Amino acid sequence: MSPELRRIIAVAAHLRATGHLARVAHALGTGESFDIAPTHNGFRDDASGLEARLDQGFSVDGQAIMLTPRDDVLFDVQIGSVRCWGRAGGGSSVTIYVGDDHFQYALAGAP
Repeated sequence: MSPELRRIIAVAAHLRATGHLARVAHALGTGESFDIAPTHNGFRDDASGLEARLDQGFSVDGQAIMLTPRDDVLFDVQIGSVRCWGRAGGGSSVTIYVGDDHFQYALAGAP
């Protein structure tokens, strides 16, 4: 799974957990920050140009993504045959687990 797609999943999971769209996603592993722009039906990751649509399920540039909550914090993700899971508890961080790796993001409002 690409870093760009993981970042978009983190933003979508945070949105579902908090009800607020983050405007900046900070990748804690690399120290990079990425701007997120709202669109009329979702949001766009400015660095990659990828657009997430949330109006009819969840998709990124036409690719369907299943983001399924397990409880108030945990969620599962499936993109085709790729599966991962994560934690987004309504605070400012999201962690995504892919195999033995994990990726952490801090999410914030407008810069």
